[in-house]
Amino acid sequence: MPKISLTDFKVKSLKKAPPGKRYDVMDSEARGLGIRVNDKGQRTFIFYSRFPGKSAPERRVIGEYIEADDSGQHAGMSLADARKKAGAWRDLIKSGIDPKDQEEEARQKVEAEKRERVKGAADRRRKQFERVLVRYIAARRRDGIRKVEEDRNDFKRECLPAWRGKTVGDIQSADVMAVLEKINKRGATRQALNMAQKIGTFFNWCVDDELIAASPFRAKKVRTTIGEKTSRDRVLTDAEIAALWTATAAGDVYSAVYRLLLLTGQRLNDIAQASWSEIDLDRKTLTVLAARFKSGRDHVVPLTDDAIEILGKLPRFKRCNWLCSLDGLGPVTIGHKVKVRIDAAMLEALREDNPEATVPAWVNHDIRRTVRTRLSELDVMDEVAEAVIGHVPTSLIRTYNQSDRLKVKREALARWEGELAGIVGTKKADNVVSMVERTARA
Repeated sequence: MPKISLTDFKVKSLKKAPPGKRYDVMDSEARGLGIRVNDKGQRTFIFYSRFPGKSAPERRVIGEYIEADDSGQHAGMSLADARKKAGAWRDLIKSGIDPKDQEEEARQKVEAEKRERVKGAADRRRKQFERVLVRYIAARRRDGIRKVEEDRNDFKRECLPAWRGKTVGDIQSADVMAVLEKINKRGATRQALNMAQKIGTFFNWCVDDELIAASPFRAKKVRTTIGEKTSRDRVLTDAEIAALWTATAAGDVYSAVYRLLLLTGQRLNDIAQASWSEIDLDRKTLTVLAARFKSGRDHVVPLTDDAIEILGKLPRFKRCNWLCSLDGLGPVTIGHKVKVRIDAAMLEALREDNPEATVPAWVNHDIRRTVRTRLSELDVMDEVAEAVIGHVPTSLIRTYNQSDRLKVKREALARWEGELAGIVGTKKADNVVSMVERTARA
């Protein structure tokens, strides 16, 4: 084999081999380095040596030579790169290492690192908060958790904007507190505490599902920063009830929900998420199905005449079963903005009589407590009043008494309807007899 001192010019000047042939030219500057040229003019750097474990010398390809472009960059291996690699191979051979084995190990290491990066990226995507939240809500829905849709909406509203793209393992205690303090700063302390409980449950689920080793939620931090949830005892006064009735005189869907809450004493979502299929106009009842009722059993609510009248004014949509809907696509949502508008309208109504009037903070659930309290004040027996609002009796009573107590519940709510009419100024005089009824008697 001819040996010459290779240069870039000489390498580029090498002629094509005859058809079907190839030839080698060895470099006199780098021992063992050569270049092979085939009949198409392709030039390939080779290295000739006796490799560890081999009985005879052999040629191995170390790279393809490609001429440099106008910027001087090589798309393949340059002569300088080939000489450097040949020197490295000689050193390895002297140490008894086959360069092929080392390159294979290096290749496997690179591929393993790439697989780890891909796996890590996939794992990070799998553990992103928004993806985990979808799985969490699906698990809660599968387990029949009653307020799962409410939980989903709360997480999407309060947590998703702050934690989107983060893995659940990257969410720290400070991130949790930032969400809760933001809620608290807008004056919704109880909502902040409710959200804290939901966040704690979510991260405990993440621990159980082996997504994280420990929860970032710190109950003590919440208590010291925001406070503790206390039992509420807020009951609306007669003036506030009258103001709420005035504030909901518009007759829209939001107003209908609030007036039905006042007339029935039910939970907000038991009314807001009711469906027409749960209404029996002949029996004058709303049956809150077990699937969405807190006690896990059907709850029958008597509907008074005023409640029936409100239902008759609700908008109806084709192919929509929701009782209270704004667009026929879903049930109405009574959110913070709606409550703020109600509060403002109540304050305006109160200040017509008292310019200095205020509306102390109250929440929608306080309506339920107000109705329950007023039922007792109307001498409704406690067990009947509890049945009206759907409180669960003891397990023994629940097992052996399957009555829905419809008659006594209807009497109780009728009594409250009369009292409410007196408070809001819609009560008819007892001595008024309709002309139709008088004619019929004659």
